[in-house]
Amino acid sequence: MDPTEPPERSDPPEPPGPWGDPPTDSEELEPDNERWTAVQPIPNWRQQSHRRLLGRHPGLGVALVVLLAAGVALAVLGAMRSGGKTSAAGKVGGVLQVGVVGLPSLDPADARDPKAVMVVDQLFDTLVHNGGAPQPAPGLARAFEANPEQTAFTFHLAPGARFDDGSPVRAADVKFTLERIARKGSDSPLVAQLEAVSGFAAFHTSATAAGLSGVETPDPATVVVRLDTPFSSFPAVLGHPGFGIVPKAAVDRLGAGFKQTPVGSGAFRRVDSSAPGRLALRRVTGHVPQSRVDGIDFVDFTDVDAAYAAFRAGAVDVAPVPPARADDAAKDFGRRGMSPYNGLVFYGMNVKSPDLADPRFRQAITLAIDRQEIVGKVYQGSVGLATGLVADGVPGRAANACGDRCRHDPDRSRALLAETFPDGKIPEVAIDHDDDPTQAAVAQVIKTDLDTVGIPAVLRPHPFADYGKFLVSGQQELFRLGWIADYPSPDGFLTPLFLSTSPDNLTGLASPEIDRTLASARAEADPARRLDLYLKAEQLVLDQYVVVPVAQLQSRMVASSRVKGFALDPIGTFDGAVVSVSSSSK
Repeated sequence: MDPTEPPERSDPPEPPGPWGDPPTDSEELEPDNERWTAVQPIPNWRQQSHRRLLGRHPGLGVALVVLLAAGVALAVLGAMRSGGKTSAAGKVGGVLQVGVVGLPSLDPADARDPKAVMVVDQLFDTLVHNGGAPQPAPGLARAFEANPEQTAFTFHLAPGARFDDGSPVRAADVKFTLERIARKGSDSPLVAQLEAVSGFAAFHTSATAAGLSGVETPDPATVVVRLDTPFSSFPAVLGHPGFGIVPKAAVDRLGAGFKQTPVGSGAFRRVDSSAPGRLALRRVTGHVPQSRVDGIDFVDFTDVDAAYAAFRAGAVDVAPVPPARADDAAKDFGRRGMSPYNGLVFYGMNVKSPDLADPRFRQAITLAIDRQEIVGKVYQGSVGLATGLVADGVPGRAANACGDRCRHDPDRSRALLAETFPDGKIPEVAIDHDDDPTQAAVAQVIKTDLDTVGIPAVLRPHPFADYGKFLVSGQQELFRLGWIADYPSPDGFLTPLFLSTSPDNLTGLASPEIDRTLASARAEADPARRLDLYLKAEQLVLDQYVVVPVAQLQSRMVASSRVKGFALDPIGTFDGAVVSVSSSSK
């Protein structure tokens, strides 16, 4: 699964290290540096250890490149549940044929990549659905509300909601679903998303509790989730398909078999297929909304090229596109299957390194890097240009948050170097990256750019399998960092990466003002005011020059013209209930 964003941790901040305390409100910065927070380097920084991120997210730092290097370019398909429109809907009936590479587990708790998310989303419904608006839309919960402090959320289940075996969806099943993900020993990629729930540590870490004390079921149709800290975006977290509601009775009965023969809560159910390499789903009678198609077949192919070839031959209706064929596919079949994905690639700077502690040097590095060359020549257009710290497609995202800060300006970079190092002794910068060929090529472009303006740089590749561990070693300098948020909110990017106490903060940035702004956003009930706070926090982080936004990940799939109601979802899924297919592609 992609790296996930954890809710704000409830444990107290770590004591200040040898680099000292952040400045207090009363401390004045130099006039020319008033937008920058003072950062003191760590004298023995190479011996200092970062907090244990990999204990929570074993794939962080490499998951993005896994998908990119595999040539998939995060190909996903989708239809927005909220605000999506069905164009010229075809007749009811038919089976949608979707090409995929590999068939995943059918257990939502195992949904580790866009393909798995796509499949389990057809089989299971969540309490809420994330769409194109800041607030989630109703799902299995017909309504939900929060207390003023944004620490308790009450979900009211829709009357008549049933699993595909006919049994009713009850509050106890919701509690079981959350506890199944949060239990001690769980390897679900979403477990960190529940850290803010009261009683998480006692249940997940020490196993001294029988369940999550913060999940209450006052009656069969009501679920209350209590958090230790304010988290206004928490309902959106539960909209991820990995939180699809499962029936306790069926999981207990089927055991490990549930992963391949599940009892679901969604619009489709799994049926046996006589064809090898084919996952057959069929419409669940009585589900609301009722799907337009009779079913969906996920057809397994050996690689993306084979799936795309089958699509061109008319064997499947939807397929991923090889990155090298993206432009041709768009010309031939349109761009409705090509859209931003909820993930970004950055280059981060470790401000705890003495060499990178001066923000003017970090700014000079940022201005030296030609991001457009990286996107165009290295990625060859398979990704978009990142223009901020929040992925494109997130509701309310600033269109070009980075602005002039991220421009390619070698002359200004040289001027900053002369100002920062009047003696001409510019520190050598290590460019840390995994040894995937694509990432090695990106690092080479950055080295050339730095050399051009006079910044000595050395490439420091790391074994692909070990790169995630290196990122938390505290020894990283200018390093490749990938991030995928599991829900479409600015919080999913800003809080984990830049809150000073977050274990996922790999740059070492510590700003009291940023911390206060993010905390205020998480405690803000009004969606508009909350968004304003997140946009302010994004600007504050960008002013620190601790990350260089490089690439916006893209979804790349094609659909036959006989497929109607097709629209993309930023996290890689589609609502099969609104899709229809006609009898011909004309």
